[in-house]
Amino acid sequence: MTLPLKIVDKRLEKLEEHSKRVGLALRHVLEEFVCKATGGSGCTELLVNNPGKLRDLLVNYYEGDTDSVKFIIKEMYLVPLFILADEKSHGREEYLAELFIKNPEAFKNEVKLLLEKIIS
Repeated sequence: MTLPLKIVDKRLEKLEEHSKRVGLALRHVLEEFVCKATGGSGCTELLVNNPGKLRDLLVNYYEGDTDSVKFIIKEMYLVPLFILADEKSHGREEYLAELFIKNPEAFKNEVKLLLEKIIS
């Protein structure tokens, strides 16, 4: 099932707004100096549309420390995504954070499924 672009955009806005509440200063640094400056897009957009690129940017920024990258992805995006989707995570945020590192395309599919559950 493919969602209309307008609905997806609205859901991305909700996810971005929710993620802003977590570590505003850190989010600003990542957004301005990592994602937009070197990735050409915002972090939330990269997370959904090109997670492999976001992974590479963050791993480079954190000098290869994938544990830090997984923590950032989990706390800034995955936990809020489960909340917005009104779905219990049952520890899936750990699995998805690992998937983000190891298989960004599979991660992308999982995130899109969660985005579909967000009420517009």
